[in-house]
Amino acid sequence: MSVAGVWDDDPVRLAEAAARYGLRAFERPEDLLAACRAAAICSETAEHPRLVELCCRAGVHVLCEKPTAIDLSGCRKIKRLVEGAGIVFYQSFPQRHIPSNLRIKQLLAEGTLGRVTHVRKRHGHHYGLLGLDRQMPWIVDPSRAGGGALLDEGVHESYVLDWFFGQPLSVTAELAFHGSYPVESSGVALYRFPGDMLCTLEAGWNWWAGGPTTEIYGERGVILQYHTDCASNSDSRRWPHLCIYRAETTAWELLDLPWDFAAIHTLAPRDFVSVVIEGSAPPTGIDEGLRAMAMIEGAYRAARERRSVSFPLD
Repeated sequence: MSVAGVWDDDPVRLAEAAARYGLRAFERPEDLLAACRAAAICSETAEHPRLVELCCRAGVHVLCEKPTAIDLSGCRKIKRLVEGAGIVFYQSFPQRHIPSNLRIKQLLAEGTLGRVTHVRKRHGHHYGLLGLDRQMPWIVDPSRAGGGALLDEGVHESYVLDWFFGQPLSVTAELAFHGSYPVESSGVALYRFPGDMLCTLEAGWNWWAGGPTTEIYGERGVILQYHTDCASNSDSRRWPHLCIYRAETTAWELLDLPWDFAAIHTLAPRDFVSVVIEGSAPPTGIDEGLRAMAMIEGAYRAARERRSVSFPLD
């Protein structure tokens, strides 16, 4: 399989990408789609439905950057399009391919922790402190991005939470606006899941020392997953990737798994190619994208209306 070319509605970005990767530059997306079997959509989020529609018309399979759309309405439109066209829609959620996440999923399925009572998920970075409005202007435009840090970073973890535990029952949330961005630079959502499990989801663009981290507390043990979370583990030589506390032994155990944070974003595209070639079902499709978006949209409603919001959303 080879790369047919690249298209961008920004001619400067198009020329730069074509030159950097030695690809053919197409002036019209329709011409590129006519020359390929599958496409990756990495545009502004608001453009996802339009570009997916073009792919559906051309019968081209899609790998779509997260979030699926700027809101649930856009997600539902994409669902109608891809189901009507019968194409593969692969929602890019890199966290699905991290070995420690797969191990956590297994441990939870096996009931290793017993009843889970509390979960804490964090996902953030410091780029909001370096001028996102200059580096990537559209990402701070609510009409093109849909939201700020809670959507941009939080949707990674809302997907993982849905994968681990299913959909929540309700959510309350708070957003914070630092600097001049018209979208939130940080947000916290508190979800209630069946079985009285509580979960806090924290996302931010203004964390100098932070990263995706998971804490899962159960009646028979605790799972801690560290990635780049300097705030809680300042010496990278001591970063445990995944460790578990077992109540029966009253001891911590390091579950040594391979980890390469720099390579995480190559895993979903590689799997997408395999799915297209083999004709298999994608592990993350439109339904996963829609459910992850529902959790974030519920949090936005809760913050805006200053109340608890129940799921499923209207």
